[in-house]
Amino acid sequence: MPANPESININLLQRMDGERTAVGRITTWAVTYGRYIMIGTEIVVLLAFIARFSLDRKLTDLKEEIGQKQVILVANAPFEQEVKNIQDRLTQAKKVLTDQTKPTDLLTFLQTNLPPDVALISVDYSSKKLAIEATAKTTEGFSQFITSLTKAPGVSDIEIGDIQKQPEKGIMFKISATIEAPKAQK
Repeated sequence: MPANPESININLLQRMDGERTAVGRITTWAVTYGRYIMIGTEIVVLLAFIARFSLDRKLTDLKEEIGQKQVILVANAPFEQEVKNIQDRLTQAKKVLTDQTKPTDLLTFLQTNLPPDVALISVDYSSKKLAIEATAKTTEGFSQFITSLTKAPGVSDIEIGDIQKQPEKGIMFKISATIEAPKAQK
């Protein structure tokens, strides 16, 4: 009669003098816990492998998205340049419009502060420089004009040059000054 299958026990490992020796303990530990370590390591490797596929997919998607946005940028480059050109022209037009009133304000200022016996021969205004050539019939008119010019806001560096007294015309003089165009007095 054959032996009972439950009673047959096959052990391929050599029986050591117990698990009391260091080699026996290491072998027992390696057989029992080593397989858990191997299974854990394999799970980590599989997870890393799967994560690599998802990261590669994300990288591919990002490259495609960057390529699409570059195409959009290239397509909109002429439009962007046109907008910049329009902004530059608007800035220049705004500057012209603000500078346009300065000569008018300057002439209004001179008209209101010019004494009755002083006559202007020429007025030259360019880039904050004012040059006036005038005649005054009396010294009071001459001094009144110089005083009102020095007290005017925005006028600095007044230089009086070429003063001549002529019997029939009066006092002929030239003035140059650095000026911010004054607002007309009302």
